[in-house]
Amino acid sequence: MANIVELNQMSNDKLEKKLEEAREELFNLRFQVASARLENTSRLRVVRREVAQVETVLHQRVLATEAAAAEPEIATRLKGKEWQSNARYVYEDSAWQVEFNEKGGKKLATAWVNLNKVQPKGRGAKAPQMVVRHELAR
Repeated sequence: MANIVELNQMSNDKLEKKLEEAREELFNLRFQVASARLENTSRLRVVRREVAQVETVLHQRVLATEAAAAEPEIATRLKGKEWQSNARYVYEDSAWQVEFNEKGGKKLATAWVNLNKVQPKGRGAKAPQMVVRHELAR
């Protein structure tokens, strides 16, 4: 089982493959439980946790990309273009670094997103600014 730091460093393709393998193992473990053949029941908990960690990392990447793409200056740069993004967690900045590139590979923008900002409660409370900083490519 990989720890969360290793999962954050993996590509989306590797994470999706790891998720598929873990779900398949979980299915097999549940089948063994149902047929009373499973000896090590603690493996169920480990695999469920692994599935949850991989899903969390993938979901955080989506959230970071959506928050960065919603930044007004970045949104205008991306408008009308076919783009792709790459999100990775940078521990030195304690933020997700999201790079936006055109399909051809030309860099459009980079944003650093902090998903750990506290959501304010109550009516009329404004959502926190998730994008810590951003840079537009020239």
